Amino acid sequence: MDKFRNFEHLANHNTEGVDYDIVVRKVPGSKVAIVAPHGGKMEWSTGKMAADIAGREHSFYVFQGLKKNAFEELHVTSAHFDEPRCLDLLSKADVTVTIHGCRPRQRVVYMSARDKKLQTKLKAAFNKAGVRAVADGSHKYQGGKNPKNICNRNRSGQGVQLEFSRGIRDNPRLVKKCVQAVREGLKP
Repeated sequence: MDKFRNFEHLANHNTEGVDYDIVVRKVPGSKVAIVAPHGGKMEWSTGKMAADIAGREHSFYVFQGLKKNAFEELHVTSAHFDEPRCLDLLSKADVTVTIHGCRPRQRVVYMSARDKKLQTKLKAAFNKAGVRAVADGSHKYQGGKNPKNICNRNRSGQGVQLEFSRGIRDNPRLVKKCVQAVREGLKP
């Protein structure tokens, strides 16, 4: 269970620059936003993955937990994540991919989405890269289907949530392949 019901509640009990940081980069003309709402010490490596996926072409946002036990102390579930700078970025985006980390040691990406077309493209890109990707319905990580999920708070009302297992995030070669696969899947 989350300690905080939304971002305002979190901010009332924590200090930016001490307990957490926020990184936002807006790319003029970009309609794509890559978001890591649980970066830093929360779901480690997801913030770097988001920045690498965004590259110079796409906008990105990272909420970075800085304090000890950051996941337990700072986590706001994606359906309640409403940090104003993130929402502002998404108000100008048509496509959103959120980057998360999960615990399984298997080397797998769990996908959940309202944007089924993009999910299909990303799954094909992962498969082409030799990375196992599992779509909605066959795993417990189903948050991306919730209309209130941060991945769906863009102009189109639909996005994709990607959960990268620990088995992937522990392997720099696989991380690089996954970053490239997402970038490939985002191409028009």
